[in-house]
Amino acid sequence: MSGHPDPRAEVWRPADATPRGGEDDVAGALGGSRLFEQPQYRAEAEAYRRFLAPPGPVALEVGFDHGHRLLSLAHADPAVRWVGLEVRERRVLALAERAPPNLLAWRADARTVLRRLTPPGRLNRVDVLFPTPWWDEGKRAKRQLLTPIFVADLAQALVPGGVALVATDVAPYFAHVQALFAGWQPAPLPRPAARPSQRHRRCLSAGVPTFWGAWRPPA
Repeated sequence: MSGHPDPRAEVWRPADATPRGGEDDVAGALGGSRLFEQPQYRAEAEAYRRFLAPPGPVALEVGFDHGHRLLSLAHADPAVRWVGLEVRERRVLALAERAPPNLLAWRADARTVLRRLTPPGRLNRVDVLFPTPWWDEGKRAKRQLLTPIFVADLAQALVPGGVALVATDVAPYFAHVQALFAGWQPAPLPRPAARPSQRHRRCLSAGVPTFWGAWRPPA
């Protein structure tokens, strides 16, 4: 099987507009950016900042799903501190139970984390692998992750020379991604993880093409 099993993958298109609140507000899952202003969640944001505080490289994966890939990366490179963001609580708890000291699994929306909680120029690498394309027009406008605003927040969060890695199995989505990163510098793909993500493994098993790109923010 060489084509995509979902025919919608050939006709996906980006949302016409990106919703945005105030300058510091981010609409998103789990209550958006105001969630971590609440006292019961503030400690989580503080724990994230403490995890970032020591010197040394930090990498972040957005939407780690089952976490197999992220766990293999953390074990393979203990000199790097790895952050995994996922909105599904069960997946976060399952990974946290197995996480080594250099891996933080956190239930948080990446849009909020990058805009409000990450110091500028702190991340060496951000991986966004197989983001949900959201076929429904209404959901797409609200939940589409990769937007000009998100890419701008990525540029602020990455160190000079840092890398953003994106993968998808939806060709029009990748064309959208390439347009978003048009002003960035192409970068070599990082070394593959010893264990691919579950989505990537499914694509490999089904013969579905995957599209990968890595970019460095403009100087």
